[in-house]
Amino acid sequence: MAAKAHQTIRYAIYTRQSVDRGDEFSSCEAQFITCRDFAKETGEPGLRWLGQRFDDEGRSGATLDRPAMRSLRRAIGKGRIHRLYAVALDRLSRNLTDTLALLDELDRAGVELRLVHESHVIPGAQNRFLRNILAAFAEFERDMTATRIAETRAYLKKHGRRLAGPAPYGYDADPTTKQLVPNRKEARRVRLVFQRAVQGQTPREIAQRINHLGWRTKQWVARRSGLTRGGGRWTARLVTNLLRNPVYLGRFADGDGTRAGSHPPIVTDQAFQAAQAGLDRRRPTPAGRRQRQGFSLRGKIVCPKCKRRLNTYMVMRRRNLAKIGYRYYRCRSNAGGRPPCRGVAYPAGEVERFVRGQLEDEATWARILHSSGRARLDAAGCATIWQSLDSLEQDGLLPHLIERVEFRRKNTEMRITFSEQFVEALSSCGI
Repeated sequence: MAAKAHQTIRYAIYTRQSVDRGDEFSSCEAQFITCRDFAKETGEPGLRWLGQRFDDEGRSGATLDRPAMRSLRRAIGKGRIHRLYAVALDRLSRNLTDTLALLDELDRAGVELRLVHESHVIPGAQNRFLRNILAAFAEFERDMTATRIAETRAYLKKHGRRLAGPAPYGYDADPTTKQLVPNRKEARRVRLVFQRAVQGQTPREIAQRINHLGWRTKQWVARRSGLTRGGGRWTARLVTNLLRNPVYLGRFADGDGTRAGSHPPIVTDQAFQAAQAGLDRRRPTPAGRRQRQGFSLRGKIVCPKCKRRLNTYMVMRRRNLAKIGYRYYRCRSNAGGRPPCRGVAYPAGEVERFVRGQLEDEATWARILHSSGRARLDAAGCATIWQSLDSLEQDGLLPHLIERVEFRRKNTEMRITFSEQFVEALSSCGI
């Protein structure tokens, strides 16, 4: 009698690393090779790799909302995978609830999970308790890491130290302490820029002059080997940012104010204040009013390309005899040493109206209340009360209700993450 053909077992490998360092040989690549070798060592007949990579580079394990994880779950739902390999459970998720939900999803689909570094966790009801413990430890480790980061930031701020990011023009980062030390050549140029501003030159005129002199900006370009310093042309915006930066007074920007730094100043307080006065005189509206006008989702919207928070931006246009302000959420951040993403700008009014409209839907409230364990509250009543508020009152609540807004599928879809403290915020307003 002919032997029965071995059944094909299609397997996939999932990898994740929290920080994308741009290295040619990344942690994800190392994880993939480890899992592939582990699968081959079993020598099981019929074991075949799916042929598709599921790598989430630079993605946090705090949520399952990751590109490769979404692709993996779709493949699992279509029945394309029989077995899943990962180096450890925390690569799948560092959130206990998400981990348990994912494990249940694998069980329902009949997908066997194999962990290289936790090979003692094998399929079967007797190991479910052990898997839950491992998931709890993964979440605990993530929370401890976040706590340590927060404590480190608090310590650095208390002692006037720099937190992160590339050194601004005029300074270098000390290779040992990572704190700012003046760059003699650039510091002299910074003082000349402030001198020109005090003499009444506009940022555009200053930019044209220093470009003619051959001065180059301090730009940082992401390479595979890390951040590489380069240089570009000065613009009026870059000159304005330089003149507004309190770092040249020996201080750091901190929220709406500043905090003391441990680095030496480059310009005098008199020159800095005179430059601010000159910039303020050229503004069409007062500085405080212009920065805070509107923008109920300030700091909540995420750039779909670089995942940094979008900044607010207003353009004043003259129509007949009146000036009209057009508000936008726009990628203008240089955080992480990367330049802003081009073409990422959204009309603020349209985005805010859409978010407010979602809260007028009873189904939205039902999902929010259920996910927060407040399902006993009346979703229809919450929606009705929300509809009874005017737009200004709703805008005042949005910063407390909304945690994150993301655009997807070429900006045709929007994902809204609501704050866990939304019920308390609404209670204080009578909802």
